[in-house]
Amino acid sequence: MEFYIIIAIIAYLAFAVNGVIDKFLLKKAIPQPATYAFYIGTLSGFTVLLIPFGFSIPRASIIILAFISGALFIYALTAMFSSLKYAEASRVLPTIGAIVPFVTYVLSFFILNERLSRVESIGFLLLIFGMILISFDAKEKAKSHHWLMYACFAGMLFALSFTLTKVVYLDQAFISGLVWTRFGLVLGALSILLIPSARKGIFKTTGQVEKPTGILFFAGQIIGAGAGITQSFAISLGSVTVVNALQGTQFGFLIVITAMLSRWHSKILKEDFSKSAVVKKVGAIILITLGLVLISL
Repeated sequence: MEFYIIIAIIAYLAFAVNGVIDKFLLKKAIPQPATYAFYIGTLSGFTVLLIPFGFSIPRASIIILAFISGALFIYALTAMFSSLKYAEASRVLPTIGAIVPFVTYVLSFFILNERLSRVESIGFLLLIFGMILISFDAKEKAKSHHWLMYACFAGMLFALSFTLTKVVYLDQAFISGLVWTRFGLVLGALSILLIPSARKGIFKTTGQVEKPTGILFFAGQIIGAGAGITQSFAISLGSVTVVNALQGTQFGFLIVITAMLSRWHSKILKEDFSKSAVVKKVGAIILITLGLVLISL
C-alpha cells in the first residue's frame, strides 16, 4: 500500500473521531448547535498567527467572497450540528458527504458552465441512491425527519462555501486565502450573537462549561484541524482522485467507533445496530464511495 493512501486513511479516521466527539458534546455538554458553532468560529481567529508567513490584501470583491464563504461555513456547521442532535452520526455525515458534491456540481453547472461526462453522471446517481438508502427509514415518524432537512441544508451551505473558497484560492496564496476565509468564520460566529435566544445560550453555556468538557472540545478541534492538514498532505503526495474516493473509509470508521462507544454511552451515542440497519448503512456507504470514485475520475 502506498504511503499517501495510509496518510489519507489516517486523516479520515481522525475526521470520524471528530464527528463522534461533536455528537457526544452536542448531546451532553453543549446542547445548542449555534453555541457549538460559535465556539468553533471564534477559535478560527487564531489564524491571525499565520499572517507573518504569507498574507496579502486582495481586491474588495475577493475579501467579500472570503467573508461570505467563512460565514456560510459557520451556518453549515450549525445546520450539521442540529442534524446530529436528531439522528445518528453514521447517517448524518454520509448524507452530507453525498449532498456536498452534488450541490457543488449544480453550482458549477450554472456558474462555471461545467458539464458531466457519462461516468460522472453515473457517479452522481450512485450518490443520490446512497443518500436515499441511508436516510430512509419507514419506521421513523414524520417529525423525526428533521435531521434530514438540516443535513440537506448543511450540505448545500457547505457546497456553496467550498465553491466560494475555491474562487478565493484562485486569486490568493494558500495562507492568505486561509486567513481571509477564517476572518469570515469569525464574522459568521459573531453574527450568531444577533439572535437573542442563541446569544442567551452562548453566555449561559460559557459560564457552565466544565473543565473536562473544555478539554474534550479543544481535543476535538485539534483532531479536526489535524485531519484537514493530513488530508491535504495526502493529496500533495498522491492522487487526489484516490484520496477523495477514500472518504468512504471515514463512514466505515464512524460505524465501528459508534458501535464500540455505544456500549458505554448508549443514551448519548444512540445508534441502531440491528442486522437490517447495518446492512443498509454499509450498502449506502458502498454506493456513496463508488459515486465519489466515479465523479473523481
